[in-house]
Order: sequence, then C-alpha cells, then structure tokens
Amino acid sequence: MKKILLVGLPNVGKSTLFDRLITDKIRTGSYPGSSVGVRRGDLKIDGDDVEIIDIPGVCNLFFNEDNERVARNILIDEMPDLIIQVCDAKNLNRSLALTALLAELSIPVVIAVNMVDEAAQKGIKVKRHKLEEMLGAPVVETIASEGVGVPTLISALSRGQVPAYPSRLSATLVAAVNDLTGLIGTGACEAREKTVLAIFSLAGDHATSQWALQKSGLENDEAAGHIIKNTTQTFHRHLGLVFSRANDLWAEALYMESIYVTPVTSTPLLNRLGDMALTPVAGSVILVALIALLYFIVGKFAAGIVVDFLLNDFFGAMVAPHLKNVVAVIPYAFVRDIIVGEYGLYTMALVPVLGLLLPILTVFFFTFGFIEDSGYIPRLSILLDRTFRKIGLNGKAVLPMVLGFSCVTMATISTRVLDNKRERFIAIFLLSLGIPCSAKLSIILAILAQVSFAGFLVVFGVIFSLTVVTGFVLNKLMPVETSNFIMEIPPIRIPSLKNVLAKTSYRSLLFLQEAVPLFLISALGLFFADKIGLLTIIETLSAPIISGFLGLPPQFAESLIMGFIRGEAGVAVLKKMVDSGVMNHAQLVVAMVVTILFIPCVTNFMLIIKEQGAQKALAIIVSVTTCAIVTGGILNHFFRWANIVF
Repeated sequence: MKKILLVGLPNVGKSTLFDRLITDKIRTGSYPGSSVGVRRGDLKIDGDDVEIIDIPGVCNLFFNEDNERVARNILIDEMPDLIIQVCDAKNLNRSLALTALLAELSIPVVIAVNMVDEAAQKGIKVKRHKLEEMLGAPVVETIASEGVGVPTLISALSRGQVPAYPSRLSATLVAAVNDLTGLIGTGACEAREKTVLAIFSLAGDHATSQWALQKSGLENDEAAGHIIKNTTQTFHRHLGLVFSRANDLWAEALYMESIYVTPVTSTPLLNRLGDMALTPVAGSVILVALIALLYFIVGKFAAGIVVDFLLNDFFGAMVAPHLKNVVAVIPYAFVRDIIVGEYGLYTMALVPVLGLLLPILTVFFFTFGFIEDSGYIPRLSILLDRTFRKIGLNGKAVLPMVLGFSCVTMATISTRVLDNKRERFIAIFLLSLGIPCSAKLSIILAILAQVSFAGFLVVFGVIFSLTVVTGFVLNKLMPVETSNFIMEIPPIRIPSLKNVLAKTSYRSLLFLQEAVPLFLISALGLFFADKIGLLTIIETLSAPIISGFLGLPPQFAESLIMGFIRGEAGVAVLKKMVDSGVMNHAQLVVAMVVTILFIPCVTNFMLIIKEQGAQKALAIIVSVTTCAIVTGGILNHFFRWANIVF
C-alpha cells in the first residue's frame, strides 16, 4: 500500500485536512519509542488504497525534539511515496522554508495552500499558477475547515513532484552532501534515503547527527568524520543554521514572486474585536464576559430548562412509571433492584447519562466549539502569556489548559507541545489540581446555578487562587528552563455552524461511547458494594474526614469513589444528593471545591504515570488529594465561624 505523509508547521490546519481526506476509520497511537501521537487513515485513489499518515506540526527536522524525531523516522523507516505539505496562506514564507528542506531531500511533494479565505481577509492572494510553475510541483488552494479544494487536492496526488526551484545551498555544502552520500554502501538504502541521512549527518544537532550516522553505517567511518569536520570548520558555525539560512533565502525569493498584497483600507468590526481581545483591559473584559456567558448558557439554560424537563417530565413522569410496571412482573426482588433500585442501572447509569450529562454536555460542546472556531483561543494565549510566565509556563500552555475544560485526559496528552519537561510537569500538575473536564464542569455549573452567583464566585475564586499559587510555588522550586513562545494569530471570524455542529455531534457521540459502559459498570459496582455492606464500611471509616473535618454527609464518599472511576459519574452522584436535599448551600460550595480539586479519574491517572513516571504521578496525586481535603476543611470551618449560608 502506498503511503502519503502529511507535513506542515504547527497550526496550519493539517489535522483538519487529514479528517477531510480519509475515507475509512482513523487509527491513532503513539509512535514506537516516543510519546508523539500519529494518526493514520485510508484513502482510495483511482481504486487503489493509500495510507495517509498525520504527524504533529514541525518547523524543521534538524533538532532532536519529539515531533521532529518522529518525522525523520517515518521518512527513513517507512519511506512515504509522497508528502502533502500543508501551508498557511497568511504566512507562506514560513512554510516555504520547510518546502526548501523537502526539496533538498528529493521527496515528491504536493503543496496544499490552506486558509486562503483568511489570507484574503488580510489582502493576501497567492499566485497559485506562478508558484506551481516555479516549484514544478502541484499547488492546490484549500479551506480545510469547509472542505474547499479537497477533491482537487486528491486528484493532484498522482502528480506529485520533487520541488525543482534552484537551491541556495553553497557549493561546499552540496559537495559535502554528495561526498557523504557516496560513502554510504550501495546496498544500505535507496538513493533518496542516502541524501536524507547525509544532510542530517551534517546539519543536525548532536543527537540527530549521531542517529543519521548510525543509520547510514558511517558512525565510525573516518572519511565521513573528516568531511563533517572540514565542512564545519569552513563555516565556523553550526551547519544546521547554515542550512536554515539557505532555506530561508530560498523561501523568501519564492515568496516574493508568488504572492501579491492588496492594501486593506478599512478594518472590519470582527478584526477590531480581535485586536481588542489582545489588550489587557478589553481582553480581560471579554474573557470575563465569555465565562459569565458560559455560566448562564450551561448552568441556567441547559441545566435549568433542558435537564429539568428530561429528569422530571420525561424520565420521571413518563418513562419511570411504565418501566417500574414492566419490572414489577419480575418475580426476583434482587433483579428488580439491579434495574430500578436505588443503585440500579436505570437510576445510576441511564438517567444520569441521558437525562443529565448528555444534554448539558451537548450545550457545553456547542458553546465551546463556537468560541474555539471563532479564532479567540490563540488571542487568549497571547493575553495570558505574561501571567502564565509567573507560574512557570508561557502562552502556549493556554491551549492544554483550555482543552482541559473539554477533556483533562486529552489536555494531559496535549502538554507534549510544551518545550521542556519542567513546563510539562507544571502543566499536568495544574490540570490535575484545578481544571475540571467538560462533563464535571457542566454539572458543577448546573448545581451552582441552584445556589447563587456568590457561591459560583467563591468556588471558582478559590480554585483559581489555589491554581495560581501552586504554579507560582512550583515555578520557584523547579530550576528554570527558558522557552520561546511564538503563535500565529488567525483572524476573528464568524464560526461555521456546520463545523460547530460536526464537532458537537462527534464529541457527544464519543462521550456516549466512553461513558455508558463505565456508568453501567460503576452502577453495578455500587449496587453490589451496597448489598454486601461495603459502602457502609467506607462511609464509617471516612466519617472523621468527610463528616467531621469537611462537614459533609457520609454519602459524599460515594461521590468521591465514583469520581475516581469517571469524573462526571462522581458529580452525577453529587447532583442526586443535592436534589434529595441532604446538603445546605454552604456544604454544597465545600463539596464543589473538594470535587474539583480531588484526584483525576483513573484514566487520566494512568496517563500521568505514562507521561511523568510512577514517582512523579504519585507525588501529584498525593499533593492534589491533600490540597482538596485541607482546602475543603478550612472552608467548612470558616463558613461555620462566619455563619455564611449563601
């Protein structure tokens, strides 16, 4: 089967284009020997099956970072037949520098110039035919988010060519590459692979160079070492910089010939809003307004209207009586309890998932998708960069943090985009501590909507303060590793309703696939734990902490147990307790704070072990659990002392 590698800089719409291209099930997994996620899917071209491989964005291939290392390994080990390079039409010169490197590697390429609609808003137009003529390789304009140009791109895949624009490499470098290529044994690898390995042997950092020399069999070759040493001494600086500078010149010359710019005489309202979102005062106001909007849409509309109808009118008044009549004919009380008892499958699994979680999550996903598709989140990264640096991160970490409000597990994976281990550890710690996933957050908003807006402010004020203080402390305790923050800012745009609905339906269906089996298993676990008296034992043993220190009902232990199995399952149990009236509003605020701060679900816990190792994962869990209990206890005693009831 032929293989096509999808390559591009970060944030050029590569993954969106991948989703548009494939016609079969996506296969996702980490590349062997790394933590980098690689997606694969199949596409039929002229009746033949072709595998499309999507890797994270890369800026160059000379350094030994995870993404670059995986890209190099795929180029050598899997030898793709073609590369689709996805370029950002707004910043074509940056993408063309990567094209220059691909040209030196003699790999057939098809260029997809993406986001041409956003470039047009800035007055930038790509001369597609001129660029295609200069490169000698197909160039297709696309708008991946809307599927525009995808059929044309597919038809162009059979015409991929090695970019032919004249190289800007000096004669000395070209000779060195040719000499190293000639030293590689004839049976060792193909001609194209020899060129790739020769370039990386010369221009890569130490780890990359050693990898290439070992791969080519020249690791202990004196002649190869002599060539590399002489070439390095000729330029008196790292050869990776020499290659990059030559590629930049190549790209700049190509760029100047392939675009024209029309001055934009007036700034549209959306662009003005986008500019305001980057300023400290207006940007903060917009952020607060979005948080408040999320609170009222999810907490008031979804939980107050939609959920009330489903739980009370549909499941409560319509479904439950008929189901109980049907179940009543079953002669075994044990079986009846499994189905409709206090811890039955209907009571603890189907109703919470379909009547509570699904409607709230669907509304949350739609609202979040609308914000996500508007181009606001990169602006939030810029706005919060200075603040995040106080806690040992930079604006790039805003993306995992925001993603955490969708799924903390996926956010933990996305911390791989951060530049060093220190930042990844701090980000994972803060995600585990103070970022509730969408399922937990949406129900928490629904519960807090029954209290008061003051209760909402207290809960999230405490969580926010603890997260900032924890990040500040970690930043002071851990040695500093400098990192740069560069982010492309897309224009503010009116979100595509089609895209938002597609994301919402995909995320909602994915939630159902994951949640329903776990809820059923958890409900059965609680049912049998109740029957054998295990729940009573747990509540008794935890009473000094839960009832004494935290001042909460003993049943809160069930919420914490379920929360570890599945975050939203714990909050669903808590919602049931709230509806039964066993907690007052002050207790509810304490319970919300403890629930958010408590240890993440078991899935995320296992992922933390994979990402950080068992020792660091255990340190995170112990710290987070201690923080949850201590903070909840302090709030409980303060509320009692100050007679705060909300």
